[in-house]
Amino acid sequence: MMRAWLLVVMWLCGLGTSAQQDSTWVLYHGGMDLHDGVYADFKAFRFNSPTVPLERLRDEQGLAVKDIRTSLSRLYWQPDSGARQSIRKERLWGYCQNDAIYIGAGNGFYRIGLMGSLGHMVYEMAYRDWDPNTYGANTRVALMHQMLDMRTGEFLDFTAAGMVRALRHDPVLLEEFQTLPKKQRNSTEALFRFLRIYNERNPLLFPE
Repeated sequence: MMRAWLLVVMWLCGLGTSAQQDSTWVLYHGGMDLHDGVYADFKAFRFNSPTVPLERLRDEQGLAVKDIRTSLSRLYWQPDSGARQSIRKERLWGYCQNDAIYIGAGNGFYRIGLMGSLGHMVYEMAYRDWDPNTYGANTRVALMHQMLDMRTGEFLDFTAAGMVRALRHDPVLLEEFQTLPKKQRNSTEALFRFLRIYNERNPLLFPE
């Protein structure tokens, strides 16, 4: 099963090179046709070319998958010939369903809430804290923010340090951000403002 999945990923690498050369890249817009399916890596997402398209996905009963979100724990793909192969969700980078992108993070897969050259998403992270009173562990869930650099595929903390790294692609905007007082640079308001400005100055492109 592992070998079959690796062959799909290798096939994608060749497809990605071809897509880069032959496709026309256009400005991303809400409602843009993003192809449904699962991504083995960031490259598959950026080329709008799922590693396994939705039409090849099967559930545990061998039936065609209609909604990846409800079938993720028992997901299979059907090659052109031979038996269906299991897809381990922990090996996926993410997936697309109904033009929305979901990325593996924290405790599961979470939607990119803000698409742009700097994407933004919120996800849940579970922590186990030791309780000396009960001699046991308590689980708490925290909401985390992160950015996705669409040029590099790098995940960045939604902090002043993360924004500085993100803005390295736009030196003028980076200089403006670094002139802010330290306390202001770390404010949520400033982070969202520079996220928005960066995306306006650096539009996101996708292949048609």
